[in-house]
Amino acid sequence: MPATISGATLSGGSQIYFPPPPLAPPTAIYDLDAANYAAVPTNGSTINGFTLTVSNSLSSIAYSSANGGYFYKINNVGTDFIYGGPNYVTGQSYTVFMAYKISISSSGRLLNTQNESSKDWMLGAYNGYPDAFFPNTTVNLPTGGADTAWHFAWGTWNNSTSTGQLYTATSVAPTDYSYTATAGNGGGFNQLRMFSRYSGSEVQTGNIAFVKVYDRVLTLTEIQTLHGLYKSRFGY
Repeated sequence: MPATISGATLSGGSQIYFPPPPLAPPTAIYDLDAANYAAVPTNGSTINGFTLTVSNSLSSIAYSSANGGYFYKINNVGTDFIYGGPNYVTGQSYTVFMAYKISISSSGRLLNTQNESSKDWMLGAYNGYPDAFFPNTTVNLPTGGADTAWHFAWGTWNNSTSTGQLYTATSVAPTDYSYTATAGNGGGFNQLRMFSRYSGSEVQTGNIAFVKVYDRVLTLTEIQTLHGLYKSRFGY
């Protein structure tokens, strides 16, 4: 009599293995992804219930459909900006995930808190160099390594341990954090501003494909899942 399958067991007593389903990607509470647009967002539009503030009167921010879509800054005009998102300055663990590519025609801060009155915060690029993270305390402020490749960054803050960690990647998924620091004065951001500081200074030119915010620290497995989900979009 031929063997039959009942669940995961053959009638003859042998076991067969069914691999678990792929891990579903975590859900962002704020998901500004250029893949969902065909132009620069309009002022007052909303994402996940958060209002975007957009100023682009001098047209220094543009949209490209390449790589699934991205926004890019072409010069150091600080009065053109996009910002929005939650207020996670204190009392909140989080992960901010972004995909970016640097242009060093102007070097400053690529992703910054909109309101620096309580805490300073930035992620992505700093002064033309990739892999930066400053959650009001130095996790990494690079002074080298400039390139024009697409980068992934996951900046995390564990509010219970006052620890910030940065995971970085290009073509290969991270296997651990790249940088870490613990400091009681660290924390989060009050909305996220693209391409400059809140005052319009330290403009960083380059491309941002998406900025995604999660209301907890993602696990390494979740970070690797996100890398696998998005890497082909950027040619990896």
